[in-house]
Amino acid sequence: MKKTLSALAGLLIAVAALGQLSKYKDWDKSAEAYFLTPAERAEWKKVSSDADAEKFIALYWAKRGGEPFRQEISRRIAAADQQFKMARYKRGSDSVEGRLLVMLGLPSKVVQQRGGPSDAQQAQADINSIDTRFGGAETGVVKVWVYDKDKLAPFGLPELRAQVNVDTQRGSDSLQNSTEVDRAMAVVAEKSIVNPNATATAAPPPSAPAPAPSGSAAAPPPAAAKPAPAAPPAAAPAAPPAAAAPAVMPLPAAVKSALESDAAKGSGDAGFWSGTFRTVSGEPFLAVQFYLPSSKAAFASASTLKFAAVVKDESGKEAASLWEDAAPSEVTEGTRKDHVVDKSIVLPPGQYKGSFGVFASDSQPPLATASADFQLQPKAAEFEVSPLILSNGLVPLTKRPAPTEPFVFGVEKPIKVEPKGDRLFTKQDSLWYFYEVANPTLPAASTEAAPAPAATPAAGASPVPAPTAESPKPRIMTRINVQRDGKDAFAPFTGAAEMQPIAPGYYGAGSEIPLASFEPGYYTFIINVRDLNAPRGSPANSKGIERKAEFVVLKDDGSLPAKGAAAPAPTKPKKPS
Repeated sequence: MKKTLSALAGLLIAVAALGQLSKYKDWDKSAEAYFLTPAERAEWKKVSSDADAEKFIALYWAKRGGEPFRQEISRRIAAADQQFKMARYKRGSDSVEGRLLVMLGLPSKVVQQRGGPSDAQQAQADINSIDTRFGGAETGVVKVWVYDKDKLAPFGLPELRAQVNVDTQRGSDSLQNSTEVDRAMAVVAEKSIVNPNATATAAPPPSAPAPAPSGSAAAPPPAAAKPAPAAPPAAAPAAPPAAAAPAVMPLPAAVKSALESDAAKGSGDAGFWSGTFRTVSGEPFLAVQFYLPSSKAAFASASTLKFAAVVKDESGKEAASLWEDAAPSEVTEGTRKDHVVDKSIVLPPGQYKGSFGVFASDSQPPLATASADFQLQPKAAEFEVSPLILSNGLVPLTKRPAPTEPFVFGVEKPIKVEPKGDRLFTKQDSLWYFYEVANPTLPAASTEAAPAPAATPAAGASPVPAPTAESPKPRIMTRINVQRDGKDAFAPFTGAAEMQPIAPGYYGAGSEIPLASFEPGYYTFIINVRDLNAPRGSPANSKGIERKAEFVVLKDDGSLPAKGAAAPAPTKPKKPS
């Protein structure tokens, strides 16, 4: 009895302490806190103020490597919130599958057990669920998340097979083998601490960034199924700065000569990606990316890089030139660290031809060059679809972007969708696709008010508030076709896309496709996007807009697969004589 009373007293003290928290009251129940060890949870119960909570959380991240670890977990949380939205959970990361993704990362493969589908059937299921997987399209299935031994080797764990019951009628999921999985997660939490003697000198981490558009995107990173209402900001955010005028500067003679001679043929040492986009106010710009693999010694040894460009208009007159510092961003490829150089070219509407390159200095040959013809369209009110981006990850940002920041979508809750510029994926990867639509036709918002109350409320009673009209949403239908070597790899899929608002008049969509069931080969991802709210018979409604992108699934040893013969072009039937 005495022991029971002592335990109860301790519990009451802990509750009283946590009762003084406001901003961080439930932090220990959030996805950010999944890596808390038992000792840390005991310490958290002693936290008695928001100031102490901030110090605790800062130390929590510092012991796990600081900002890089926090950013990776924020990215996983955003993806989980997007991918595993279910009725029971406030956020997708609260679900069983969400917790698996946040703590263990992407699995080696996911097997759906309902009669034991073959690899081909499972691959088709992956395609058919592209635009509904975040809504939990499966009904009463068991999904086995398989983490092979190599994936868990850093934690000293054997292969793990987490068996998840998904019940979409109730909007919930549960673990069949919770003891085994919880034990593995406890080990991961303990081993996440890489600097046990860290001190909380960093600023407290911001709350997990809001997820980005889905249709999913990743994809990436949409709102939870039933988000809590956000508190109004203290002041309206400043308007985005105006787009800077294009820089026109003389290039070093050697650089200009290299661009003119090399850009047309391109460089095989790096991937190149380019596409035209718009700012949230409608101004067009070109976004380009050079993908620099770490395997190239020249990239690895270059301490500073320069980005160069020469752009000519339709008449052949030079419209702009650039010679400026380039700050490569790191992208993770398994255990390899590659880099990308992203840039935007801002010009008036028109037809252009650009030559681009990355240099270590003006006295050395270019590290990579490429050229692209592009057209910047005037601002228009018609339905538009951006280029299709294939990526292997979406990154929510916490900083307000510049209007023409390349591959960043949204202003208040921005997300970066970095193209996979080399277009190479492994079967362990997930392929994320992303696109945005502009100026979709919106249905008129419902203005029908609730019926007036039968009698005047009694004195002192609160009046019955009128219902809030729901914001109108676009209705976008997509047809997705994945081809391998020019032939349909799977049956084309048609379904409604879940569009997420990213700016006034702009909506984003995308999703994740696990590649574990894809055979090595050369693929084309084709998507047709239609606006169902557009006038019947209009091009946006009947024909839609098609976008496509190429990608390669590598062999198990990481080498390129052999190219198959392209499918012959269909022949028109002969007219009867």
